[in-house]
Formats: sequence, structure tokens, C-alpha cells
Amino acid sequence: MDLVVEEPNSVIDIRKNRIRSNLLLHLYQSGDTSINKMARLFHASIPSATGIVNELIREGWITETGTGPARAGRPPVLYGLNAKKYMTLIMDINRHDTQLVIFDLHNQLILKSKVDIRLDDSATFLEQLFAATDDFLTSNNINVSKLWGIGVSMPGLINSSQGINLTYLNLTPPGVPLVSHLRKHFKLPVCLFNDTKATTIGEHRFGFAMEKSQVLTINIDWGVGLGIIINGEVFNGASGFAGELGHIQVKPDGLLCHCGKVGCLDTITSAIALIRRAKEGINSGKATILSQIVNNNLDLLDTTHIIEAVHAGDEFSIDLLSTVGTELGKGLATAVHLFNPEVIIVGGLLAEAGPFISNPIEQAINKYCLSDFKNSLSIHISKLGAKARLLGTQAHLFEHLIAKEFS
Repeated sequence: MDLVVEEPNSVIDIRKNRIRSNLLLHLYQSGDTSINKMARLFHASIPSATGIVNELIREGWITETGTGPARAGRPPVLYGLNAKKYMTLIMDINRHDTQLVIFDLHNQLILKSKVDIRLDDSATFLEQLFAATDDFLTSNNINVSKLWGIGVSMPGLINSSQGINLTYLNLTPPGVPLVSHLRKHFKLPVCLFNDTKATTIGEHRFGFAMEKSQVLTINIDWGVGLGIIINGEVFNGASGFAGELGHIQVKPDGLLCHCGKVGCLDTITSAIALIRRAKEGINSGKATILSQIVNNNLDLLDTTHIIEAVHAGDEFSIDLLSTVGTELGKGLATAVHLFNPEVIIVGGLLAEAGPFISNPIEQAINKYCLSDFKNSLSIHISKLGAKARLLGTQAHLFEHLIAKEFS
């Protein structure tokens, strides 16, 4: 007679919760599916898969969404995430302004508000952020009980596991992690993420990097950030800081960077550097339509005006972007030699310039890279634009919360 040894309930529960979380992640990332496909995907029997689906339906996580195509017999019933189970709040913070966004679980944008709060390394910034967010939720009748959690993307040296931003340590009292401060105010789970890594996840889940294993994303914003995907996973480095391409030194006798070093790539290729050089050129008498665009008020000059001038054929502005693209391409050539990517995706504020920025980047890579590295490499302007960062923050938050929910 065979001896039957039953597994402890804890082991059974752990296995079931793993299947439940993996199923919800699959539905989030890949969309609706049938019980038969679920069973095959998670190596479970059809009765077990059916039981788990019924549990998740009762808990409000998933819902029946219709029927799929039938090869023979009855068409299969499809199940998907219940988009209305929860909403999420995304705080997209940068040095220029802050966006507050509400998503449902299908990544559909419910509400969005841009508030004039610029990132500043002081407690005042968080006070303003709290007030603006509370007003945003109240004025739109969003009850905090309907929010599952908050995802925060911002620039800086961010250690997500510790919930700290080492670039902006004065946002909170000494020794208090930024995530703890946010959690205390909103009484919700909070996930903190570097903006470039958020963009990289967004591109990998929903953009040109889908199903790619070796990817670089270059985020040309108020600073320059590099996102790295190796073997299908975002590469963070030992403390989460990998990818600070903007702080490699390219001009030893160059300008002082905000990081305290001299001649960083940021000082010649960021949006701030582009605006500075445009103003210098105008003040030195360069022929350009930029003065007309801003009605001779250079204090108003922004990247959008330079990009507008570029698309209008302004030679001075085209030359500015060409210089930026060439310098970025030189920096990226080093990254290509290090990581041997199959695709580079260009995003951020300056990506709005399209080929005026991507062409000089590509030309510089062609010039400074070994030929064998370029054979399988393609370069794309992001099709998602700024939405990549929002979707990446949302995806990161979803994955974190699902793991926590079923741990």
C-alpha cells in the first residue's frame, strides 16, 4: 500500500497564491485569455485553474469578458482583469512641473492634471505636492479607499528598495525615507522609481522594446538618463543607480554640472543645456526665428520653441539639435560597446524633434562604433512619448502591489 503524504496547507497556499499573482500579471500584461490557456500557461489542471478563476471573480479581480475564436465546438469563454477593481495614482515629477494621473487596471487614463510644482530639494516641495494632490483628489471626488497605491517617478539616484532619493535628501526630515513620508500622508502603499527606468519599463511592456531582450533607452529630458534592459530585465546595478549616462565626463575643461562635477554630458546635451546655448547664440547675434517665436522675451524660451523652429527650417536651431545629437551619439557609442543592444529607443522632451535628433545620434554611433556592433542594431524615436514613463510607473506599481497582495 502506497503511503500518501499530504502537503502542508502553507505550501499549498503558497503555490496557489503564486498562480493567482502570476495569472493577474499575465492578464495585465497580455490581456484576456481562456481557462484552457491559463491551465497550460501555469501547468495546472483545468479544474484547478477553474477554481482559482472562480475565487478571483468572487474577490472582484477578474471578470468574464466574452468569447474567443473556436477551432471546433463551443467558443472558449475569455476572462480579463476587472478594470474597476482599483484605481492607481501616478505622480510624474520632474524639474519643470508635476503631473498627477489616475489610471484604472487596464491602463486607461481616467484623470490627468499638470500642476506648476517644480522639483526643488526642500521640504516646501512636498508640502506643495501634498496640497496639490489632496485638492486634485477632492475636486474630482476620488476617494482614497478606491486607490490601490501610488507610483512616483522622479529624477535622481533612487534606491527603490529603500524608498530613498539620494539626489534630493532634503525633501524629508533627516533619516526619513521619501516613501515613508508619502505613505504616512496618503495612508497608501507607495512605490518610488527613477524616471528613466520607468520609461524603460514602459517601452519594454508597451513600446518598441516589446519582446526585445537587449535594449537601451535614452531619455533626453532636463537631464540625460540611460535605461538598460539585459536578457529581458531592467538592469539596476548594485544600488539601483545604473544608467546615469548624463554624468560621464566628456569635457574636462567644460561647465560645472549640477551634480558638482565638471564637463558632464548633461552640460552639453540636456534640455537645460540646449536652452542655454540657444540664448547664448541669440545674444551673440545669430540669425534665427526663435526671437520672434518668444516675442523677444528670452525668459520664455523653452524646448518646445526650439523644436517648433527646427520644424520650420530654422538653420540655427537645426544646428543646435545636430550638435546635441552628435554628442549623445558619442556617449551612446560607449554604451553600445558595453551592452551590445539590439535596439535603442530615443525618448524625452527632445525626442519631439524626431529625425532632427535621431539622425545625428545614429550618424555618431555609425562613426564611433565598431561595425559588428551595428549590424543588428536599430534606433527608434519612442512611439509612446511621455506616456512611456507613466505606463512604466503604472506597470512597476502593479507588479509591486500584486506581489504584496499575494505574498
